[in-house]
Amino acid sequence: MKCVVLRRLAGADWRIWRDVRLAALADAPGIFHGDLEEERALGDQEWLRWTLDGVKSVALCGQERAGVAAGRLRPERPGTVELYGMWVEPQFRGAGVAAMLAEDVLAWAREQGSGAVELWVIAGNGPAERLYRRLGFEATGEQESHPSIPGLSKYVMARSTDGVARTCRGPSR
Repeated sequence: MKCVVLRRLAGADWRIWRDVRLAALADAPGIFHGDLEEERALGDQEWLRWTLDGVKSVALCGQERAGVAAGRLRPERPGTVELYGMWVEPQFRGAGVAAMLAEDVLAWAREQGSGAVELWVIAGNGPAERLYRRLGFEATGEQESHPSIPGLSKYVMARSTDGVARTCRGPSR
């Protein structure tokens, strides 16, 4: 089996972003900001604009999609990038794909001259919390109720952009 490789999407790749985003929404409804049916209805130009906003990093194993993460500048917080939309296909979870994707967004943040990366994580999502702590993220104290799942809260984790690269062990099948 080939090792998972990362690909940063360009404008011509908007269909890849659309397909992986819709797969994430279908797999984990309510977790991401977005609605599957609303996003399915978006037009081609909207997907193209979204693809070009920041960075979209897709993990591939051969031609098979393994996961995705996105990053965007936070104009309201100069010098900060938001890591969002992190999702890994179920058969690739636990194989280091999420760490590779997060590290690529961190690298993109450094390329933009940003000194920090922030993300929102669901409180009590142990695997995600452990992953982000391993990657050097720490809770900032900022917290709020989840907008679409009553009873859940989410909080901000942040870290500087000077981190150590991670590697992948391959998919668990």
